[in-house]
Amino acid sequence: MSRAQQALHRVAQSWPHDPARPTLQFKELLDYVASSQTSAELSPKTVAAVRALKDNRLMHKYALKERTTKPASMPEHYDRLLLGYQNVLKGKRRTWWNILFGIYK
Repeated sequence: MSRAQQALHRVAQSWPHDPARPTLQFKELLDYVASSQTSAELSPKTVAAVRALKDNRLMHKYALKERTTKPASMPEHYDRLLLGYQNVLKGKRRTWWNILFGIYK
């Protein structure tokens, strides 16, 4: 195994588990790529890019502005989206009544 393959395998092992998709994990894809690519096909730039994704470096480098995250037409949209995702992970669901009247908890 080349250095790039070993490095990609280490990044794959440290990739966090995605509870929203228990049968589809990104770390499995990275392991597959690390084991199936030849050393010439897998470059150190590829490994660096995957590490940057894992460490959220791009999110900090290219931070979103307030007007992007809170658009004037619907400022609570992304907050509600995040709340809904967190509730799904906890197993909570909104009742049809809450959905009908736009109630978010």
